[in-house]
Amino acid sequence: MEGRTLVTQAYLDRLESDPGPLRYTDDTAMTIAVAESLTVRGLFDGADMAATLAARYALEPWRGYGDGPPEVFGNLERGVAWNQAATSLFGGSGSFGNGAAMRVAPVALFGHPDTDQVAELARNSAVITHTHPEGIDGAVAQAVAIDHVLGLPLGVEPDPAAMIERVRRYVTTTKFHHKLETVEAIVSTGDHRRLPVLGSGITAHASVPTALACFLLHLGSFPAAVKTAISLGGDTDTIAAMTGALVGAHLGLSAIPEQWRAVEGADQIVDLADALATHRPD
Repeated sequence: MEGRTLVTQAYLDRLESDPGPLRYTDDTAMTIAVAESLTVRGLFDGADMAATLAARYALEPWRGYGDGPPEVFGNLERGVAWNQAATSLFGGSGSFGNGAAMRVAPVALFGHPDTDQVAELARNSAVITHTHPEGIDGAVAQAVAIDHVLGLPLGVEPDPAAMIERVRRYVTTTKFHHKLETVEAIVSTGDHRRLPVLGSGITAHASVPTALACFLLHLGSFPAAVKTAISLGGDTDTIAAMTGALVGAHLGLSAIPEQWRAVEGADQIVDLADALATHRPD
């Protein structure tokens, strides 16, 4: 499914009929690691989070990682500081992929309701593996979007324009500002056919805005939002994971189809989410 230019409804139907348990990819593995570090330490500890990410990769390197994480984790093993280990990627420019954004949901839950803190935590957690401004913006945008949804009263749908504006205030790169303008235009017209212009690749700017649009176009339905994200093809697991994090923050666990909850590690994931949700920032 990942990497396809198109995912058909028939293919989605076959996946949905799988009795499970569903297997997660590197997105969820890294998200669990972030949540573990935050809950164990009770604060952001860059060295601990980097070590926890590296340990989870070493335990299960077959989850579908790209080339960047092994290089970063190798640098950590050689004694490079947690906030310097990723600076060597891509000739020193750093990664502008979506790896930091895909795992950032626990940061939003941990830092909520202080949006400034959420954004800062997202930046700090991103630089462990992503030092390019666009890679960092991806994590910040996703975290701030989740934080915004968490702050809404139960049953109140987010105002798309207000939500996009909140995210816009925290991102710094031109590409993200342009993509957010496109998201707003697509959502305001409800034109699903324009979603492909946002992209569905592994770069942060071609996936995080896409997830945001999938969420805003399907505010009342977890399955519809996630299926839309997958149907675009490309980096399907990451865009669907980010979309699911947004819809989950809005609608809660009960909105996820029962069959979809039959995922490996489900109990641990719920326990970590509960621990993060009950944390209160100092």
